[in-house]
Amino acid sequence: MRSKFLSTAASSIALSVASLSLSIVVAAPAVAQETSSAVRGTVSSPAGPVANASVTITHEPSGTVARTTSDAGGNFSTQGLRIGGPVTVRVDADGFEAVEITDLNLQAGNTFRLPVELKEASAIVVTATLSGGITQTSDGPTTSLGRVEIETAASINRDIRDLARRDPLVTIDLTNSRTIEIAGNNGRLNRFSVDGMQMSDDFGLNNGGLPTNRGPVPFDAIEQFTVKVAPYDIAEGDMQGGAINVVLKSGGNKLHGGGFFSYTDDGLTSNRSRTTAVSLDFSSKQYGGWLSGPILQDKLYFMVAYEKTTEGQPLEAGFGPGFANQIPGLTQSVIDQVTATAKSRYGYDTLGLIATTNERDEKLVTKIDANLSETQRASLTYIRNVGSNQFQQGTFLTAPYALGYQS
Repeated sequence: MRSKFLSTAASSIALSVASLSLSIVVAAPAVAQETSSAVRGTVSSPAGPVANASVTITHEPSGTVARTTSDAGGNFSTQGLRIGGPVTVRVDADGFEAVEITDLNLQAGNTFRLPVELKEASAIVVTATLSGGITQTSDGPTTSLGRVEIETAASINRDIRDLARRDPLVTIDLTNSRTIEIAGNNGRLNRFSVDGMQMSDDFGLNNGGLPTNRGPVPFDAIEQFTVKVAPYDIAEGDMQGGAINVVLKSGGNKLHGGGFFSYTDDGLTSNRSRTTAVSLDFSSKQYGGWLSGPILQDKLYFMVAYEKTTEGQPLEAGFGPGFANQIPGLTQSVIDQVTATAKSRYGYDTLGLIATTNERDEKLVTKIDANLSETQRASLTYIRNVGSNQFQQGTFLTAPYALGYQS
């Protein structure tokens, strides 16, 4: 991951993050838990455990297949599975009719426990909602959001903080850059990862604890979003508060896509604050889209997502017609005098007053997934985020009164 930070007289910050990651997922115990799931269970019959039963797990959207067999005790286990669903599990054994369990939905980092009972009868098809004994295990208090929950989450500015706050142990500190506090811990102590690659704010430049102002990936690129509170799994390290894991979408055998556009400006809002007239000048525009599908059926898939935000935020305090709250004791002549002195004596341009902060954020994600075999998968991910955020400083409405310039 390469990160570049630019600043202009401490009043604006620009951030560029570009990363390229290649991951190989093998159906073995050493698989990354942040990006895949697992299924573990037992195969039994009225006579006892069933050995050598064939278990086939199929991820229906992509056609990805994983196979395993039960041991002498009827136990089976497979890891490195694609998340999401629907997923179908089929169990075949000599002397028994096949059993199919459909409509499973796998979560990243969790193990799906699946008891299967075979009977000497006709073929059996069981949906996950009707089958008893099916459970998922996690390594601590966990909130996991799939595509349905993400698409229905209330988020005006498409910020991943709006997903994190769905966890009951998460609070958003509105007085500190909307930082994510998990179980009361400082936002800088959390671990943030995308597809298993850590992307925390290691330099501590953002109060919010994220590597970028709104998060490094587009909202529409997220397949699953998970918040873990103090997980005890040794794989979840480098944090004290909690772990936030994002798993990106992957393509499937069908073409899917979508897009969005939103816009607002000063003409769509009031120009008065109670009895005070305010001359606002701002605009906000946000747009993007995503597309996923097959390159080779059942073998190779792609996903691309793009999102861009250009937003102006009017400031509350200042001097002049563009501010609702005026700094006491100032006149335009005093402001002009300070500006002229800084320029003539020190060669410093104050750039005048700032009435509206401007934020720009652009994200691009591309991902290629390949089924190398029934036991191996590979993915290549490219993430690029370029953003800048302007803010006001040195302005106080209480004594000692102060007014900050744009520079």
